[in-house]
Amino acid sequence: MEFGQRNKIETSANMSSMTDLVFLLLIFFILLSTQVVNGEKVDLPTTRSTETTKGSSVTLTITEAGVYQVNGTILEKEEVEVRMKALFLDVNDEEKRVVLNVDKNVPTGETIEMLGMAKQNKWKVVVATKKKR
Repeated sequence: MEFGQRNKIETSANMSSMTDLVFLLLIFFILLSTQVVNGEKVDLPTTRSTETTKGSSVTLTITEAGVYQVNGTILEKEEVEVRMKALFLDVNDEEKRVVLNVDKNVPTGETIEMLGMAKQNKWKVVVATKKKR
């Protein structure tokens, strides 16, 4: 009489739980990347039309407190142009875009100065706004 072993240990790995984990991580990082803001969050002005930027761009943020940031790095007002020129050093002229993230409570003169600086350097400028609802 032969007695078979009743408690067989299965050595194969079940990959279904691993794929579930990978998909959950993928969804998490996709959602996280949509929430990322380049620079500090500011209260943007509203408008009826919005424009999206394509290609490489540099984000210039001016907060209500008068703090200047280029791609999230806090700078003095006098250092902004030098920093942006350094960032655009290896970029084609057609792809040099500046996204102005200016709080709606910042005096218009500050925004005009930055627009003038961009125009002088022949950079394309997009003013970030919120869509009016």
